[in-house]
Amino acid sequence: SVGKLLRSFRHRGLAVPRLDRFGEVVWRTPTDSIISRILKNPAYAGAFVYGRTRSCGATYANGKTITTRRPMEEWKVIVKDRYPAYIGWADFERIQAMLRDNHAEYVRNRTRGVPRDGAALLQGIVWCGRCGHKMAVEYKNANRYVCNFLQRSQGGPLCQHLPADPIDAQVVAAFFATVSQEELEAWQRAQDTRRQTEDALDRAEAQQVERLRYQALLAERQFNRVDPDNRLVASELEHRWEAALRELREAEEALTLHRASRTQPDALTSEERDNFLALGSQLPAIWHQAGMDRSQKKALLRCLIEKVILHRTSPERIDIRIVWRGGEVSEAQVEPKVYALHALSRAADMQARMLELARQGLTDAEVANVLTSEGYRSPRCHHVLARTVQVFRQRHRVLRGASRTHPRHIPGWLTMSELARRLQVSRGWIEHHVRNGTIVIVRDVAAKRYLFPDTKKTIDVLKKLRLGKIDHINFVTSTSK
Repeated sequence: SVGKLLRSFRHRGLAVPRLDRFGEVVWRTPTDSIISRILKNPAYAGAFVYGRTRSCGATYANGKTITTRRPMEEWKVIVKDRYPAYIGWADFERIQAMLRDNHAEYVRNRTRGVPRDGAALLQGIVWCGRCGHKMAVEYKNANRYVCNFLQRSQGGPLCQHLPADPIDAQVVAAFFATVSQEELEAWQRAQDTRRQTEDALDRAEAQQVERLRYQALLAERQFNRVDPDNRLVASELEHRWEAALRELREAEEALTLHRASRTQPDALTSEERDNFLALGSQLPAIWHQAGMDRSQKKALLRCLIEKVILHRTSPERIDIRIVWRGGEVSEAQVEPKVYALHALSRAADMQARMLELARQGLTDAEVANVLTSEGYRSPRCHHVLARTVQVFRQRHRVLRGASRTHPRHIPGWLTMSELARRLQVSRGWIEHHVRNGTIVIVRDVAAKRYLFPDTKKTIDVLKKLRLGKIDHINFVTSTSK
């Protein structure tokens, strides 16, 4: 990208030539606009062109006509090999394509965008299979691909809102299955390119040192030729000479430092090359190494993938179409999580089948296995869980073999619920008097609950307590007041 190139230039202290207002060549600190204009200028590819812009039919406030750039295929005149070329025309066209791709204006320019460090691996190459627009990335709460073009342009609802993680995993698996040994040979070409880039940067730094050395010698000659009586002129030339010497020293030190720290790209022996080409099966392990950051993974995917088209056909299914470079298309499906049983498209059939099997006496695990074999699934899994069967069965009161820890009725005794029904009072009324000590009773250890004697006397004393005729009952000593 232009930004990365700018950072590289500034890191190495390289300047770029510009013309000043007198037509003289001056060397300036590079900016993104300067580098962008150089890269987009066809003269550096040796070509004369005409018709790169067209009038918009309007003017600025100062009267100047407003123009807009034409795409390269609409340029009126292109004369190649007109000037000495810095790069070939094919390289110039490739650079223009890279600049267009790196310009991340998703809908207006329909470009892929430069690979960034976000968690979504398909950023910039994902398209909506429903409306056909490019999908954006959302990292709020979870990683998602969002088609929000119609919402932004027309105020409508979101077209699609899809989870990114399962989609990325499916596309990466398809990428691993597609990569062959021939693609891995690109590593050697990348090493050659890196070596050529390092050599070119080294030559550029050496040329800059030579230019600064010439400027220092020129400043020295100018200072030596000046009349000493012209003190102001001599002082200014001396200042220029000192500045030129300072810049020369800094450039020489930077060149020496870069050459000392430069690492040569590794060269492979024939044995190492054979081992390297055999790494196709180990590519997944390399992918998950700590040294592979997200931007590198995205760039690796883009080497083979042109775009990915997503379409949610049902709540629990997303269809994926992968368009590979060269025109081949492959299809896959993802079953994302849903958060309720009724959100599944076959939820009604599954529930009816679940109750049918449960009423036949099958256990929850057996019902889950049968449903899984018939193609059903739980909301958050790709198979049916026994817990899903249990919850739904109990919700519909399909109970079987239910055993109670404590029986409902113990002969000769009344539980608190049974006593409340006999007295026609709430259970809370009895619990309140037990807590405040009005009714003294001890919890039965075996039954793990309060047990009252199932006698007429118990009912009578509790009725008196309810009517306020007595204020205390003690079932521990079987006496009352």
